Amino acid sequence: MGQVAFLLNMSILGIKNIEKEIRIDFYGKQVNKSFDSEQNKIKVIYGENGAGKTAIVTAVDIVKEFVLDDNYLRNPKNQLLLAELINKQSKRFVFKCEFATFVDSLYIFEYQVCLSFDENGEVCVDFESLKYKKNNSRNVQTTAFVCEKGVLTELNVDKSERDGFIEKTKNLLSKQSAIFSIFRSIAQNQNAFKERMLFVYPVVFFLLLSTYFDREDRHITYYQKLRINELRRSQLPGETVIEEIVQSIPANERKIPIKEYEKYKSKILGLERFIKLFKPTLSKIDIDKKVDGEFYICRIIMNYGNYTVDREFESAGIKHLIDMYDALRSASNGSIVFIDEMDANINDVMLRKLIEYFKFYGEGQLCITSHNTEPMLVLKDNNKAIDFLTSDNRLVPWIKNGHYSPESCYRNGMIDGLPFNIDSSDFIAVFGEVK
Repeated sequence: MGQVAFLLNMSILGIKNIEKEIRIDFYGKQVNKSFDSEQNKIKVIYGENGAGKTAIVTAVDIVKEFVLDDNYLRNPKNQLLLAELINKQSKRFVFKCEFATFVDSLYIFEYQVCLSFDENGEVCVDFESLKYKKNNSRNVQTTAFVCEKGVLTELNVDKSERDGFIEKTKNLLSKQSAIFSIFRSIAQNQNAFKERMLFVYPVVFFLLLSTYFDREDRHITYYQKLRINELRRSQLPGETVIEEIVQSIPANERKIPIKEYEKYKSKILGLERFIKLFKPTLSKIDIDKKVDGEFYICRIIMNYGNYTVDREFESAGIKHLIDMYDALRSASNGSIVFIDEMDANINDVMLRKLIEYFKFYGEGQLCITSHNTEPMLVLKDNNKAIDFLTSDNRLVPWIKNGHYSPESCYRNGMIDGLPFNIDSSDFIAVFGEVK
């Protein structure tokens, strides 16, 4: 697909334990027609446990879902999730970003959204805006729209179009993105808004964003327990309750439309080649499929020649690779992908080779959180490639320092705010005296 959009920077506050604003820069140069992101395709964020690395990926995931799904804030499950995720001190979540798109011309967009709680305790849109420049980051910004408390206060279209659209969206934009609302209006009426492409480009950007979390960070079990408690109090028949509980349990199954099966089969072939690099003893990946109306219920089976293994019983490392494959493939083909703890259960040597692939051959943008220092060895000479997140909500970019390497500085407590000033003897009080 190639690169059609690039995330230049983003700022976050008010999500999980990120109480103060942090800014992450992916590109430090002036943006113009000669824009070249070759040295800025990968970002690795390091930090202590609990510093907020997962919160960064969570923030991106929330904003993507909010922009592209007009029912996101109307979904009770998402309201419960946001009530837990929005920082308890700030009581609001603010996300800002700048991104460039290269569909026809170079455009630099600035997007901002603030989610807060209304008088009923529900999460709503407090503020949203979109601005843009053309061809050069030094050009004067033009405001595409500003939405305050659910009302469009600015909209850069003809007056006749503006008045009608503002009236049409009244009482809607407190629970959905103006970007999506404008895009849907354009999709339904090709003559809507002469400046319609300026609202299409941001949708392209958000469609290219994707995130990957570990199962625990998606809080699936939490919602399963909430729903089970609701079902216990319901008057539904026992069989209905049991069926819903069974359906809510994640399993090695995918529901694939029959007409899209060949595409799914091709993707599994790619997954097979990927896993073989890590586990050469794998012969192939079989698909066990059953017809369910217009769908196939598909399970993937790892075939080792003399025996087979259901994906569920594979090692943690192989399951992690299987789950990440879609995200990695997207990053390879031009998408903007955030992966939390990409290094989990992956061999150091293989992780390094994978990072090298994205450095030299990937077409998209990859941002990962990690504890493994191998990516530092690959990216130490790349500008804007390594950041350190401190426990007091500061982001410290790696800057070349003489002959020091980022790895040695990190391990030896030379990164400001990351002292790692504990000694092995500090664990004595935790685990008892050493004998």
